[in-house]
Amino acid sequence: MKKLLALLLTAVMSVTMLTACGGNETASTTEETASAAGSTAESGAGGEEEVAYKDTLVLVTATDQNYMDGQMNNTNEKILRMAYSSLVRKDPVTNETVGDLAESWEVSDDGLTWTFHLRQGVKFHNGKELTAKDVKASYDRLLNEDDPVRYTSTMNIIESCEIVDDYTVTLSTAEPTAALLPNLLHRANLILDADYIEQYGKELGLTAESINGTGPYKITTWNQGELMVGEAFEDYYGGVPATKYIEIQIMPEASSRAIALETGECDIADGLTTEDIDNFRNMEGFTVQQFESNGVHLYQFNCANEYLDDPKVRQAILYAVDMETIVNALYAPKGETICDAPLNPNVWGYSSLGVIPYDPEKAKSLLAEAGYPDGFEMDVMIVQSYDKALESAEMIKAQLEEVGITMNIDVVETAVFNEAFTQTVRGGDGNFPWAMFIIGQGPGTCDADGMRRYYTTEGETNANNYGWYSNEEVDQLLLDASREMDEEKRLALYKDVMEIVWLEDPAGMWMNNRATFYCMSDKVEDFRVDVRNAVDFSAVRVRAD
Repeated sequence: MKKLLALLLTAVMSVTMLTACGGNETASTTEETASAAGSTAESGAGGEEEVAYKDTLVLVTATDQNYMDGQMNNTNEKILRMAYSSLVRKDPVTNETVGDLAESWEVSDDGLTWTFHLRQGVKFHNGKELTAKDVKASYDRLLNEDDPVRYTSTMNIIESCEIVDDYTVTLSTAEPTAALLPNLLHRANLILDADYIEQYGKELGLTAESINGTGPYKITTWNQGELMVGEAFEDYYGGVPATKYIEIQIMPEASSRAIALETGECDIADGLTTEDIDNFRNMEGFTVQQFESNGVHLYQFNCANEYLDDPKVRQAILYAVDMETIVNALYAPKGETICDAPLNPNVWGYSSLGVIPYDPEKAKSLLAEAGYPDGFEMDVMIVQSYDKALESAEMIKAQLEEVGITMNIDVVETAVFNEAFTQTVRGGDGNFPWAMFIIGQGPGTCDADGMRRYYTTEGETNANNYGWYSNEEVDQLLLDASREMDEEKRLALYKDVMEIVWLEDPAGMWMNNRATFYCMSDKVEDFRVDVRNAVDFSAVRVRAD
């Protein structure tokens, strides 16, 4: 086993090991903003040389948005907030929940009614002033169970939205909801124009003409799958954005994005390979910015599988895999850490549970207790859009063979991967052919309440329970935690949940706490990203020199 691991590590590390040298990487950006969109120069004190800035920033990314409508979008958090705002937002610098369209709020003594006081004078891109009517129309559409949008069930903790006056609204819940504010961070809560809701219906957000938000940029061009252009909105309540135009180019291949950055075709590239990240760290004229994330990578267990429906088998797999060695080889070199809980440390409610020790003898004993002393054979699905998916699968496969488990690796295309979850798993009968599958988790709420989506047995809130996980105690703990207004008690409840799904009745085999990496020209200034990978474009600019 030691010789086999040594050979595997040598092969993997020869490709992926990143050097510690190179002084181009930065971990965060400043809060400085420019005073006017499209400004081309700044004068320093005492006659210092002026600094010129470009009027257009170009970012290349792998995937386009399917909707520019937060209630329908299931692509990612990256671009939506360029055009839209919500009642509250996640500050990309402090990671705190702060006001966005709402200046202030309070909750009633019984915890059932939240009152939000809106900023006055906020404008939509077409010049219309935002009022409580637009907020109510947005929530009426979101919560309409007779004509649901994508996240109607996700936000069903809210019963209604009512207008108090032109600049005050209330959100009511059926029971006390401690995590209401974190839930309002979800993309479904981006506020739409009431008139556009009536005009476009479900077609809203499918063309540039149907996008009318209150965010820092107005979408002027959108050729889906190719190009999106935003123009600085001069009436943005947060001040005029620093760069006049933001150009988003879609390039599915990571190699194409890397070439575009190196040749100056773009200013920023995301989703690059570990090797490309290493190259840009050490290449003159470029930087790599690493941002905190709310996400983790794991191999999720299919708990309906004929072997993995037994918790002892799942425990055996955890003890049979030396996850510390795998993460140190594949993910630690670029700055990511090993998971020690089912939640990323940047999610509220996280508690460290410690890394599960590598113990193949214990794994063999558990397999024997479960009735599989000679092991068994199972299929595992991966998609290579996940970083180092094949490499991690091959290392896991070699280690499981040592305890008698034969693991067949099924590499599928992204379309097959997505179809498996949207049709076979959540909408089907549990006839899912894979015993494990690689996946990412990270609640958009940045709150442990998001675990309800992954582990609740039944109901409308378990939209991401792809592994058919079911544990009555977990169900009750998650329900109790969602109603508990005392933060210390809520933390204790979530720790109990994590201890169960981590090892007692494990839901998956967690690997690495994800980080977000953007490679860019060293002329880029004030680029900010929050832990959900939502980019704040309002302050970013690029020197023209």
